[in-house]
Amino acid sequence: MIFKGRFRTVRHSDHAVPSALPRPLLGPGALLDIRAWRREGREQPLLLVTSPRKAGPAVRRNQFRRRARMAFLGLADPALLASWIVWVRPLRKGPRIDRLTYQDIEGQLRLALRRLAPTGHP
Repeated sequence: MIFKGRFRTVRHSDHAVPSALPRPLLGPGALLDIRAWRREGREQPLLLVTSPRKAGPAVRRNQFRRRARMAFLGLADPALLASWIVWVRPLRKGPRIDRLTYQDIEGQLRLALRRLAPTGHP
């Protein structure tokens, strides 16, 4: 993800969500829905963060996106994840996003990226 020079927000032309979504990287006890799929011809990982209106007010949704982005930047190893698109969103029946702390988001991303990197496929 490129944002203001080094990183920028994702545009629709940067990715294509597959018609058959990949399975979530985390199990049923997860706080977030994290999925990943490969993309070709890129040298940087791509992070998609979605938070629907049902998840809460705009302030909380933006806070969730910022927290997810900062956790991803702290955890992602560009060499291992260069050809991956990682999609993060709150669970539909999970906790409200205003109750998710940065540590919760970081822990969930750490587990998901750990499962993704060594195997080479989700």
